[in-house]
Amino acid sequence: MATVTLGRYLWERIHQIGVDTIFGVPGDFNLQLLDYIFEVKGLNWVGNQNELNAAYAADGYARVKGVPGAFVTTHGVGELSALNGVAGALCERVKLIHVVGQTTRPMQDNHLMIHHSIGDKPDHQVYNKTSKHLRAAAAELWDVKTAPKEIDRVIRECFIQSSPGYIFIPLDMVAEEVPAGLLETPIDISMPVDTKAQDLAVNAIKEAFEKAKRPSILVDAFVQRFSVVAETKALVDRLRVPVFTTNSGKSIIDETHPQYVGLYNGQISSPGVAEACESSDIVLILGYMPADTNSGGFSRKLSEDQCITINPHDVNVKGQAYPNIFIKPLIAQLASTLNGKASNEGQTPQLPPPFKHKDHAATNITQSWIWPRFAEFFKGGDVVIGETGTTTFGLCDVTFPKNIQFVNQIYYGSIGWATGALLGVEIARAEVQTQRHQAPGRTILITGDGSLALTMQEIGTVVKQKLKRPIIFIINNNGYTVERMIWGARKPYNDIVQTDYSALLPLFKHPNPASSFHRATTKTELDEILKKVELTDPTQLQIVEVIVDQLDTPWRLGAQLAVRGEVAQKYLADEGFVDSIGGWGLDGSSSQSVGPKWA
Repeated sequence: MATVTLGRYLWERIHQIGVDTIFGVPGDFNLQLLDYIFEVKGLNWVGNQNELNAAYAADGYARVKGVPGAFVTTHGVGELSALNGVAGALCERVKLIHVVGQTTRPMQDNHLMIHHSIGDKPDHQVYNKTSKHLRAAAAELWDVKTAPKEIDRVIRECFIQSSPGYIFIPLDMVAEEVPAGLLETPIDISMPVDTKAQDLAVNAIKEAFEKAKRPSILVDAFVQRFSVVAETKALVDRLRVPVFTTNSGKSIIDETHPQYVGLYNGQISSPGVAEACESSDIVLILGYMPADTNSGGFSRKLSEDQCITINPHDVNVKGQAYPNIFIKPLIAQLASTLNGKASNEGQTPQLPPPFKHKDHAATNITQSWIWPRFAEFFKGGDVVIGETGTTTFGLCDVTFPKNIQFVNQIYYGSIGWATGALLGVEIARAEVQTQRHQAPGRTILITGDGSLALTMQEIGTVVKQKLKRPIIFIINNNGYTVERMIWGARKPYNDIVQTDYSALLPLFKHPNPASSFHRATTKTELDEILKKVELTDPTQLQIVEVIVDQLDTPWRLGAQLAVRGEVAQKYLADEGFVDSIGGWGLDGSSSQSVGPKWA
């Protein structure tokens, strides 16, 4: 009987589900395991600057490619370093596989004081226990007879739960032999279907939706996380009713789609959008993530009676719960059976003009100007990464061109995540577009100076890997602007280390640093930079430093805080934060809405 090592089996299984790149950091308890990566044809290794960045890179890879991001760490110090990245993936339901190389079984049985352990009679499993609440599944590979089945189980659960899974493999298990024939049976990653439960839910949805006179659809983040984008697009095309998205669901539906209305974020929405959504008598909500930063500080005004909410594993129709439902097969069935209302075909709400900004004539780079200008710079095939803070809120206020993917971490909000994720996003973008024979897009990261400082060392990995089409825009506004807006606007704890960003590329041995670094202090300068071929059609990493006033902010970010009440509004005004539209868009003076025009 033909056999393969358990290490080889693990990497073959991960490669079979569509993973082509493994991230991580070598350590003495995973080195032999890493060797087997190179025995799998088409599987690549990318080493990171630290384990946290490896988790971030795997997170970014997963969001773009739709398969788990996989990364490797070593016992104790390595796996603990990655925990924050894993927690963010769990929070936002991103598929990850964290492979941990452990001490040998005899070392563990005898509680040896092996380095990276704790105490004079260490429990080597203490780190496994530490990550217990940050994963959907885990396997300890101590028995060679059950190890292949355990690997398959964790991979399947990673898909079903769209959450991190852990595989712990002791060093002395890596070279154990398992039957090679097991690799011939694919892992079943399909969603289970309870036909009876699903039919009940479909009938209830169909009855409620088809009775509606003013139905609409709200598309949120978990549509993407649970790989239901194609089914959702088919449903949108079939129903032909107004479609809204959220901060985290932005770009799932092309914003050039004829039924697309806008981004609904409760009170913190562009003029007319909130009224248009809230005037619907039925809102079909797909993949809802109702976090404060994804709902305008919980300011959405949608009653239970007007909502059909399809969650990853259950459905709620106007207050009636339907359990044991899986989102992917359910939306696929709706896309083939649910009927649109002919009287509403082609109807979308006619919205009033967008806000007019008081600082439009400024020559310096302002928050009100830069985000629409970035939207003009984007083009089909690009993946845009928004860092937590000014970037994500700024980008949520503009309309993207067709075929853009927007990646953000708006719920968990770990600053520094985006720079680590850039590595995985760019690798996944290139893999996907190559495999689909598509024209190459660009990976565009827009980050603040404060966030960049946490993970900027991963720029070195981007250079080392010779990645061709990433662009990093650094919004240099002299510190932690989001924190300044919350409290301590002028306190030293919101200042950061002054940095010469032009030194980053030479530091990491970029082959052409002088022509690949750009700096803009005015609108005219940034306009000229955005026209350069190095940015429109890059062949190697580009960095653009953009100087913005430290008290300037996107109106949506200011509104996210101002919606808390008068105390927050007074603080923002007293400290001098720029309110370019007046009242942060919450007083109604700039947002006279026109509701949907139904037939």
